[in-house]
Amino acid sequence: MRPTDEVRELETLGGGRKKKQFWYKGSVGIGVVLQQSGKPKIDAGFFQAALDYFSGKTVDGGFREDAAPQSSFGEWIEQASPRLNSRKLTPRHGSFMAAILCNEAGVQHSLKGNKIVLSFPRTKRT
Repeated sequence: MRPTDEVRELETLGGGRKKKQFWYKGSVGIGVVLQQSGKPKIDAGFFQAALDYFSGKTVDGGFREDAAPQSSFGEWIEQASPRLNSRKLTPRHGSFMAAILCNEAGVQHSLKGNKIVLSFPRTKRT
């Protein structure tokens, strides 16, 4: 089995009981398939678009399905995925995407009250 075919286990971001285990195949560099109903795919280019768009910024996670906060990562996911990903994603998918970016791409997270805040590294432009 190639390393990219291995199922990886991770937890969503947050404190205490809000964390949720999930599994995925792939990586930020080649794209990810979440191991859940419907097998949602997050393309490598979509990960890169997020890193470029949020480069050097700190934003709210905004993972609520019903009302992602304006200018949050979740709102961006919902608005940008129909154009930039092979499948439309929701702010809830953003919670998995954010955990993967923190694990693999140097994004940092913190809690502000019970809100998740993401700090993106500055991307290098060529």
